[in-house]
Amino acid sequence: MTTTQPASAVVVRVRLPVMLARLRVRQDWAASVGVPAHVTILFPFLPAERLGPAVRRELDAIARASEPFDVRFARVGRFPGVVYLAPEPATPFTRLTEAVVARFPDFPPYEGAFDEVVPHLTITEAEDAPLDEIAARTARALPFERRVSALEVLVEAGDGRWHSRWRLELGVRP
Repeated sequence: MTTTQPASAVVVRVRLPVMLARLRVRQDWAASVGVPAHVTILFPFLPAERLGPAVRRELDAIARASEPFDVRFARVGRFPGVVYLAPEPATPFTRLTEAVVARFPDFPPYEGAFDEVVPHLTITEAEDAPLDEIAARTARALPFERRVSALEVLVEAGDGRWHSRWRLELGVRP
């Protein structure tokens, strides 16, 4: 997650089993700049300086309209230079992405680079990493399940590190 100006992302943070958390910290460049383990809902999102109260209200409305759900991670997937976990079911993540994009259509996922957005949790993204070994080690830590109960907005600071700006609970009614 790097851009020329401080950016933001909408994600679902996922607590990894200890072995996978340690592996990700050692192998994924995003972890080294403070990006937590997550399934991306929308990146890139608004420039950080545009994240004001109106944006928070819009995202909060999306979160409130979405019920918490359970997700299982039981399969390792691969993209070029990437080892990831595939969430099951993936549909709730896709629906969240669609809802955010519907409210913020000027920000397509991954700047529109892909015809299909595949929900995933990156364990490593590095062309020079031992991807086969990482995939095998990742598979040994599966399966695990988590409850998804919030969206989170991450922002990139001027020093290139990422921090949580907002946590928005799913299904919370005013």
